[in-house]
Amino acid sequence: MATKPLQGGSSVQSALRIVVLGHAGEDINKVVASVLNRENLTGEKDLCTLYKSEQAGRKISVVKAPGWEKHSIQETPENIKEEIVRSVLLCYPGPHALLLVIPVKTLSEESYTEIKAAHAHMELLSDRVWKHTIVLFACDKGVEESTIKEHIHSSEKILNKCGGRFYVLQRSACESSTQTSELFKKIDDLVEENCGEVFIPQAYYELIQQKSKEAPDDPELRHRRGSLHKNPPNLNKDKGDLEEKKETLETAKPRSLEEMPKITMDFRQFVVILLGTIGALIGAVGGAENGVSGACSGIVFGIIVGVLLASFIMYIYTRVYSRAYPKQPTQSAS
Repeated sequence: MATKPLQGGSSVQSALRIVVLGHAGEDINKVVASVLNRENLTGEKDLCTLYKSEQAGRKISVVKAPGWEKHSIQETPENIKEEIVRSVLLCYPGPHALLLVIPVKTLSEESYTEIKAAHAHMELLSDRVWKHTIVLFACDKGVEESTIKEHIHSSEKILNKCGGRFYVLQRSACESSTQTSELFKKIDDLVEENCGEVFIPQAYYELIQQKSKEAPDDPELRHRRGSLHKNPPNLNKDKGDLEEKKETLETAKPRSLEEMPKITMDFRQFVVILLGTIGALIGAVGGAENGVSGACSGIVFGIIVGVLLASFIMYIYTRVYSRAYPKQPTQSAS
């Protein structure tokens, strides 16, 4: 947003957006007329109205929100509450300032109730609204200064919320250029205090928050990327971990060849007995044609052949097995 320089080094917005709020009555209309420097405002009672004008070379947009019930927020109809929330949507991307109008009259118990209700209605716009709010005490000319001070004191909670910003506007002086200039100076000070930031309506605010989480340049993602640069992976450590895993895998392999001789001997005995028995049976059957002596000779011959065949098989088996599982060197205990 372009700015215009002022004396003293400060600057003002070339376009200014303002929302005026308060309880139902003529006070809001008179404030809006004063800000716009015009009379005979038009607009529907229960709807927000956007007015535009140009003053001192800059564009002024003023939204008048419908007045709320002055006794409590519970008495305000839902459609009025919706319009109050909608008021800040009519001046995209958001108002620079919100003017909360509090009428000044003889202080009574009702006045405290009105101030409390004003606080509740303003927070329909979220707690962030106070950063952009100026309390506007509207009064008739001739109201005693003590009464004005009493209203200011009674509005202490609201004033604390909005950083103590307030302005006293006399109704009879609504057309006074001096008061209007002072009010705009107050608004410009607020804008400068907020560094030109506007009040973001809650609907947009939640959307922006969601977009920030999804955006690739999200601060949290940048923080994570920064953490990665500050703490790069330890390649030496990873290498050590791989070596450790390799040792674990090698340990898991059947490297205990000390146990293999027992297994091998059991298997050899089984093969020798099996083939010897088969050879004996074949020899006995083959030599049975020559009588008992032939059968006995056949058994002996069959056993010999079976044992030789078993030895040959075990020789081949041992050579193949040894190549598949070479013997590991034993490690000495440290």
